[in-house]
Amino acid sequence: MKGKTFQMAMSRSVDPLTNLEVIRITDNKANYDRPYFTTPQFTFDGRYTLFASDFTHTSVIKNPDAPAVGKIGFGELFLLELETGKALQLTQGEAIKMGHGAHAMLSSDGKSAYYYSNEHLKVVSLETLESSSLMEIPITYNFHSLTMTKDSRYIAFTVVEEVPLLTARFANPLAEAAPGARERFYKEPSSLVIRYDTHLKSAEVVAGGHHRITHVSLHPDDGNSLLFCHDGPWHLVQRLWTANVTTDVIAPLFVQQHNLEGVVHEFFTPSGRVGAQYSFRYKPEMPFFLFADIYMDRDGKNQERFYYRYQRPGHISVSTDELLAVGDAAMLSKEVEDWQRYVSLVRYNREDHSARAAILCAHDTSGKKSAHVHPVFTPDDRRIVYSSDSEGFLNIYTVEADESKALWTL
Repeated sequence: MKGKTFQMAMSRSVDPLTNLEVIRITDNKANYDRPYFTTPQFTFDGRYTLFASDFTHTSVIKNPDAPAVGKIGFGELFLLELETGKALQLTQGEAIKMGHGAHAMLSSDGKSAYYYSNEHLKVVSLETLESSSLMEIPITYNFHSLTMTKDSRYIAFTVVEEVPLLTARFANPLAEAAPGARERFYKEPSSLVIRYDTHLKSAEVVAGGHHRITHVSLHPDDGNSLLFCHDGPWHLVQRLWTANVTTDVIAPLFVQQHNLEGVVHEFFTPSGRVGAQYSFRYKPEMPFFLFADIYMDRDGKNQERFYYRYQRPGHISVSTDELLAVGDAAMLSKEVEDWQRYVSLVRYNREDHSARAAILCAHDTSGKKSAHVHPVFTPDDRRIVYSSDSEGFLNIYTVEADESKALWTL
């Protein structure tokens, strides 16, 4: 029931390698899908976050013919107090897609949550729990990648034309690429980047084209500046793009060498710079062997690269000072075969341009796309919040971001 508070049965354990305490905040009785790792997901004080879940069995799908069924179902929206595990139900009868966390976000002032449900972009007041529709999205489009500015003035998202796929059923469930990624790339579905003004209650198209456009991010302090990607096989697409609403200038931010460079998982840092992950190889037939995290100004200037000695994590998020990152894997040496099962803490060194990874704790997620770890710092940079289905259901975990206890060498 909307407005009801549920007490999660939190669980505590100690990681055997680092002796850091790992807290499972949710209670492993259902799937708990938190917002995507590049999406606003905390109040400014770090006290609250969001998740979607259907443990109340109140979620209602109003149009069974709508595209992109949630990878692990649909759910209601809940406000989670990280310290206590108390969850406040914010919606009733909604159908928020679960499995990749890209359909909900939380304003930093803790007054509103925005979400996509039943072909509507909606907002719920955290003070009154009243929900309202901002705009309707036709079912001919798939909805992607909610984002907003810190002041909640502007919201942005992308929509991608729904196309039938012949090859998706042959996809590896543990692969990084979305099922049918190559087929979508060659089919060239139409996409739009849309910005919604919450003050004027109006929407406008910022960019578009015949690419699968996803992963849009608004600059935290400038609603006229957006970051987005052409999604698809990393080595085939020109991935990283920027758009300026005022000037209508749309341009690639990092021009890749076709089939030799991959640039992925782009995001705005807390200070408004752009971060992404980089891979390189000499020939198309060889595997990627050079890995780095890159940071640059939003115009592409002042680029920094921090190179890993071995393979990089699959997804990273950065601290406020941009000196530490957290990732979903930690390869400390070539001899470690299970390096992808750990949450990593990464230290950047500006003198030698290195990225050094350490183990914080084991996450042991299955690796399915619906259960990506997507670790992030809390706003004070003191703790890490991440996801894992290691105990059966998708749960939310937290661990201290303690460099002194992290395992830097084996």
